Amino acid sequence: MKNIKYILILILAVSFFSCDDDDIVKLNSSEYSPATNIVGFGETLAISKATKAETIQISYTPASYGVDIVVTHKLQFSTSSDFADPTTFDVDASDNAFTFTVGAINEVLTETLALTVDEETTVYARVMTSSLDGVETLYSTVTDFKTTPYLDILFAPNTLYLFGDGVGRVAQNNKLKLNKVHSEPDDNWMIVWMEAEGTFKICSDVNFKGVIGKIGDPVNGEYTLGTAADRGDGIPVPGTAGYYTVGVDLANNKLLIEPANVYVCGDVVGAWPTSSVVEENKFVLDAENKTMSLTKDNFSAAELRLHVTHPYIGDWWHAEFIFLDGKIEYREAGEDQERFSIEGGEKTIILDFINQTGKIE
Repeated sequence: MKNIKYILILILAVSFFSCDDDDIVKLNSSEYSPATNIVGFGETLAISKATKAETIQISYTPASYGVDIVVTHKLQFSTSSDFADPTTFDVDASDNAFTFTVGAINEVLTETLALTVDEETTVYARVMTSSLDGVETLYSTVTDFKTTPYLDILFAPNTLYLFGDGVGRVAQNNKLKLNKVHSEPDDNWMIVWMEAEGTFKICSDVNFKGVIGKIGDPVNGEYTLGTAADRGDGIPVPGTAGYYTVGVDLANNKLLIEPANVYVCGDVVGAWPTSSVVEENKFVLDAENKTMSLTKDNFSAAELRLHVTHPYIGDWWHAEFIFLDGKIEYREAGEDQERFSIEGGEKTIILDFINQTGKIE
């Protein structure tokens, strides 16, 4: 019934005119009024991880098209007053107000607007109002406020995450998690795509009080990590875009980056480490497609077993992994993994460590 009401209103109240290539609906004798009086951000919006569950309410005077017509209000943010690249916040208006948590807006600020954590920034906000297809979208006047986003990591003992422009994550919400090395509780590793330039840091557990980088220059490629007393600087990426294995040795507070070395082993190639760790069993980087692949014409029909080598990793199975139903699964500190067998003959195995997927062609 509501839809019939709106359709009848439109039939009685609109006329059509052409503007360039778009047909715009103009409501007859109607005065458009965008939303006004946005209140709630203040001059400075104070947010923190300690208050992430607290509620923020932003009120406003709704927009009007001059007739009883369906409208939708959305809150938008931008880092520039001209809203050249606006972000629409996924929160609906209710009772002339937007209500959301500190954690929700912090995620928008860090993940979508890509603001630097722990750095005060001016953010611009406005209310966008839309209606039925073809009816002009209205925008309120712009308001601005200062805020300092925080780093939000779900910490667990000895759990590490990477973040930074060098690894494609300005703020990290558990997207780049390091894997534990089996039987080596102080060591962690991960394969990550690194850009040609930039830096990264580590978010560690609460014992390290959050973010740490490097102290000083590397020695033989090995970095000394920051501490609670001196968190250090950003760690530079090697300088050539590609996949790299990052190893972290917490016992000695060290980090080592090297090109990703991934191998297949076992009955499927008729050899086990260390004799299987040879070039013909090594995955090759496809930088254009951001994958790693291995093609062999003589695979045996057997279980597929994959692993990574790195100076911080001992036995091959300490950094073993597999993909099941297309998704990469890591053994870490767990028991022997579920696996699957492949048919013999010529096959290509393709690994995508950005999307954490694997496939066989």
